[in-house]
Formats: sequence, C-alpha cells, structure tokens
Amino acid sequence: MNGLLQLLSDFMTDHRWLAGPAFGLIAFGESLAVIGIFIPATPILFMVGVLMGNGRVDATAVALFGMAGAIAGYWLSWRVGLQLGHRAWQAPALARHRRGIARARLFFRRWGGISLVGGRYALGPFQSMLPLVAGVARMDAHRFHRWNVLSGVLWVSLVLTPGFLVGRGIEIAGVGMAWQDEIISLLLLASCLLIVAGLMAGSIKKLFE
Repeated sequence: MNGLLQLLSDFMTDHRWLAGPAFGLIAFGESLAVIGIFIPATPILFMVGVLMGNGRVDATAVALFGMAGAIAGYWLSWRVGLQLGHRAWQAPALARHRRGIARARLFFRRWGGISLVGGRYALGPFQSMLPLVAGVARMDAHRFHRWNVLSGVLWVSLVLTPGFLVGRGIEIAGVGMAWQDEIISLLLLASCLLIVAGLMAGSIKKLFE
C-alpha cells in the first residue's frame, strides 16, 4: 500500500495541474456505494493533506475538487438507491458485508439526514453506503442535497486538516526536500500499519463473537 501511496504522491507533485482532478476522483470513489468500502481513504487523505501543507500541490484546487467528488459520489449512490429500492440489498457484491451494511442502515434510521454528515466519521469504510440507504428509504431530493453538500464540504475540510498541519509544520521548520520525503514516507507507513492493525483487530473480534 505504501508503494501505491508514494506513486500517487509523485504523480500529484509532478503534475500539479492534475492534483485537484486526481483527488476529486479519489473522493468520488471513496464516497461511492460499495466501491468506497475498498478504498484505503485514511492514508490517502493524510498524504494529500501533507502535500497541501508543504505547498507541493495547490491547496485550493485540491480541496474544491475533493468536495465536488465527495458530493457527486454520494449523489450517484443516492440515485442508485432510488432506482433499485430494496433490490439493492440483493446485489452479490454486498453479500460479504451484511454486518457493515446493517450498521449503516441502523445509523441512518436513527439519525436521518444528519447521518450523512456524522456517518462519514463514525462508520469507517461503510460510510459510503449511507447515501444508498437514503435512496432506498426514498429520502426526498431537497433534503438529501442539503445534507449531502454540507457533508462533502465538512468532510474534505476536516479530514485534510491533520495532514495539512503536519505538512505546514515541516515547511515552517525549514526541513530540506530530501528529508521531507523521508518524513512523509515514514508517516504514511505508520498510517498504513495502523489500518492493518485495525483490520486485524476487527477480524480477531469477529472470531470470538
């Protein structure tokens, strides 16, 4: 995973004008029902935040494209939910994730529209299922769009902040470019290891349930 993150980092810094659209596509995929479950969002978001903080990419463009991608991903998932209705839960791709999907459905049932905002942080990779749940539940367009836009703007702003602050701190400290690369690589490796540890802990917990 760390190698892929490094490739993405190199691409975004070598092609600054494509950094915004590239991150927009990542945010779109991460917000798309089913697909978002498999995207390792945490290390990617941290890495992009660092690149923004140390000035290697255009922070404004990246943030705006990210917000647009996040909003579009939720919107498309909601539309699919509207079209499929309860048939959506019969999709073969969801068979292995029934527990996570059940959590998303219960979360939406309890919190309604605000779940589209809070679920981005509370449900991990299964947050991408929330707009699909909203569509199946026939959430009206006006209400959905209001919460969706708020969700996308807040999510991108908040999740990029930790990495941005780290990148900014490295830049202010006057760390050389070579050392910056080493520090970023170590931080990304630590982020990946934390995700692996979390997945292993979740798997072990399931064995004893």
